[in-house]
Amino acid sequence: MKVPPSPKHPTGPLQLTGKLELRTFYANTKRSFTGTYLVSDIGTFLIRPARQPVNGANPLQPLLGKTITAAGQIKHGVFLAEELAEVNG
Repeated sequence: MKVPPSPKHPTGPLQLTGKLELRTFYANTKRSFTGTYLVSDIGTFLIRPARQPVNGANPLQPLLGKTITAAGQIKHGVFLAEELAEVNG
């Protein structure tokens, strides 16, 4: 029997609005690193551009502390942003 998707773990394309923060991923382990997170109403997700390599500088770091709206999808707990825009306010 197939389990329906949970609202906490949406699948498919979606649009999220939230604040970008720098947080530690895998804290207190040998694999720990800091990453850019999107803190939204439905959860907190590591975020990166969809067509950007995993290694290297994250182009979202200049937007840290700002509120953005991003369109994309969540894969393996990472929000892969296809489009994003800064929310003025």
